[in-house]
Amino acid sequence: MEELDIKQQFHLLQKEVEATGSLTEDVKLNLLSVIDSLKIEVEVLKRFLERYHADFPRRYAELREDILHQVDPEWIERSEVHKRTRRAKRA
Repeated sequence: MEELDIKQQFHLLQKEVEATGSLTEDVKLNLLSVIDSLKIEVEVLKRFLERYHADFPRRYAELREDILHQVDPEWIERSEVHKRTRRAKRA
């Protein structure tokens, strides 16, 4: 009887691992999709700025370097969530 319980528990663990793997793959695909969308948005913004601000291509590297030292991406995300929460409370 005990061997049967162990086999059943093992089978359940196996199913759980398979489900977790499948979920992980779904999350990975979703993240890759979001990354691709962000790449497109960044490219649109860069082309717009190149077209309407003649010195943008020349100044981009310098601006990027400054931003990398000044901005914490996690802080931006938290700040945006906080702003949305405040707006929702006011509405």
